[in-house]
Amino acid sequence: MSLAQLEIGLLWLTGSIAVIFILTIGTYYWYSRKRSNNYLENDDFNLRYFIQKQVDFRGRTTGYECLLRQQNTDGSWSLPPQLDSLPLQRVIFLLEDTFKALPDEAITLSINLEYEQIISPEFRYFVRWAIANIEPMHLAIEYTPQYQPRRINKRLFRRRIREARGYGMQFGIDNVGASLANLKNIQWLLKDIDTLKCSMRSFRKEDPSVWLDLNLQFWNQLSKENNIDLILMGIENEADEQLAEQLQISIRQGYLFGHPINPQQSTTKENHDA
Repeated sequence: MSLAQLEIGLLWLTGSIAVIFILTIGTYYWYSRKRSNNYLENDDFNLRYFIQKQVDFRGRTTGYECLLRQQNTDGSWSLPPQLDSLPLQRVIFLLEDTFKALPDEAITLSINLEYEQIISPEFRYFVRWAIANIEPMHLAIEYTPQYQPRRINKRLFRRRIREARGYGMQFGIDNVGASLANLKNIQWLLKDIDTLKCSMRSFRKEDPSVWLDLNLQFWNQLSKENNIDLILMGIENEADEQLAEQLQISIRQGYLFGHPINPQQSTTKENHDA
């Protein structure tokens, strides 16, 4: 090997080491920022799952949705701003107490998870744990595509969902709206979807001249064509319920049937009254 070749080899080696060093530092910095911003890992924040019931067209309870809430300094509860930063291990910890307060019925329990939680290696264990602990209730995982990152691993996401459905889990899309983007975000998942949720809030028009790309009837028809159950949320009055009747949407959820409640406080109150 000549001196010139040795110099070129050393330059390549030095450059490779520099690239590896930069990538290592960059990766460490990204993970450290992510962990520092992951405030939901902080046990000092009081988190709890509230539940809101779903009913059928006869008013019978068909399921409950678990809604994560964070306690504020004034004692009130509100939706945390960064749901995807909640580790699945803490989700399990929070749900343990929630499950104890739920009725022993063969109805559906829905839990909302975000993209990072679903592609996590812990997702398989979470699904199996939840299914085993809510029997005879049935597990449904709901996902909101508009909160997903710009770049997603569709193959990995679909594999996680299909594996979980193989365990007996149902998969639902939460809060599809009136924009064409809502349809684009889920078209690649249609074969894996068991339920679609539409909210009345997305389709109310204060100004009649406002144009909606998609309406409730579109989602109703899409659901029927793909053997998907449609759930209408945000039902607040008799007019909303009449629309559900007109479109023959049998599963309903909203303030008309009950606000989200803290199941632990509800159980404590019932035991005290008894």
